[in-house]
Amino acid sequence: MQAGFLFMLLAPPRAGGTAPFLALYAAVFSCYLCAVFLALRSRGEPGFPRDRRVATVLAFSLLFRAGFVAAAPALSDDLLRYVWDGRVVASGMNPYSDPPGSPRLAHLRDEGFVLLPHTDVRTIYPPVAQALFAATAFAGLGVTGLKALLVLADLAVILALLRILALRRASPLLILIYAWNPLAVIEVAWSGHLEPAGVVCVLLATVAIIQKRDLNAAVALTVGGLVKIFPFLLVLPFLRSLRWRTLLAVPLLAGAAYWPFRAAGSDLASGLGDYARRWQANDSVFGLLHAAIAACNPTPSLKAAIAWVRTHLPGSGAVDLLYPHVYAMDLARGVCAAAILTAALLIVRRGMEPWRGAYLLTATVLVLSPTLHPWYLLWILPWLCLQPSRAWILMSGLVVLAYANLGAAGLGTEPYPWVRWLEYVPFYLLLLGDWLRARFAARAGPDNFEGARAAG
Repeated sequence: MQAGFLFMLLAPPRAGGTAPFLALYAAVFSCYLCAVFLALRSRGEPGFPRDRRVATVLAFSLLFRAGFVAAAPALSDDLLRYVWDGRVVASGMNPYSDPPGSPRLAHLRDEGFVLLPHTDVRTIYPPVAQALFAATAFAGLGVTGLKALLVLADLAVILALLRILALRRASPLLILIYAWNPLAVIEVAWSGHLEPAGVVCVLLATVAIIQKRDLNAAVALTVGGLVKIFPFLLVLPFLRSLRWRTLLAVPLLAGAAYWPFRAAGSDLASGLGDYARRWQANDSVFGLLHAAIAACNPTPSLKAAIAWVRTHLPGSGAVDLLYPHVYAMDLARGVCAAAILTAALLIVRRGMEPWRGAYLLTATVLVLSPTLHPWYLLWILPWLCLQPSRAWILMSGLVVLAYANLGAAGLGTEPYPWVRWLEYVPFYLLLLGDWLRARFAARAGPDNFEGARAAG
């Protein structure tokens, strides 16, 4: 695997040339699947043995990542935005008030500014992430230093997972599912994505819940949400395990974190709003839903209904606000958002274990999201150590096919739309097969059901 990772550095994806990278990734991922198979065969061992195999897994996890830290990011330009935000905060400016292209920030630009993505969009990153970026800028660590910090966060994810496996008396070799996953390696150590800094907070919240320390869990989830917004949604699967008094920590900590940036006013959420409205890439269910709604073309009927309400019901002028949202794209987003919220409420109602609820809710969001960048799967990969899923493990190998479109155009277009069929059809078929298998096993008896769920 290490040889394959090193060769990737010599064949990064470029415009019109992703084939060598994808071939190398496929080779590395094949080796990874063999290692996962062996780890799953060994997981029936009782207890939490501290043997050389676990040490070997951890040593290679570090080795895989070390080779990428000093390399320039080749898969994404998000790291450039992290560095820019850090420079803005370190200069005493408010990153939520102005987008990078604002004349007020012109004095902070350097020769690399031309490579900065989305200069018309205000930052989407919450205050704790901004603090991390600013600390890196103050220390003069640059891109490599920031990547090194994020790799440390990724290693912390591995250690937190080991702790959860120990508390659940599961085989520590299952850590290999995350620690050796090629997607986790390249998206953090090579691209420098922020996800591990948020993921580790969710895992620490899980540790705290297992230890019945609900205040610590609420704080960890809040800090995670202040790194990346997603953990705020994951508070829902933890609700039944949190006392209402501890829930007060969520708004209090969030308010305190955003307070220094309050001068931005409504622009505090402007970047996130732009992301929610404008971004669409590598989607699956959302794309099909959008196409179906567009084919039905309900927009004229909805506009007519709004006009009828406006005409016949006094004081209904507020319904005019609905006019911009009756088009296929917004309707598809609304349906997917409603489905995610419904799934979250069902998870809360069923009272399942918080980690399992977080796993299912994360899977739901990834399936329904209008944007599924490869690194978004870093939110679900850790849970696979607790409940391995053949479909999601396979998806972590297939999702890099999205880079074929990125490498071909480099401008967010998709010249090869058929790539998504290669990416998603095997995943959904396997996901459906595992679900049917678990359903039949559940009817056959509890022993068969547990075996099928473990295998899936």
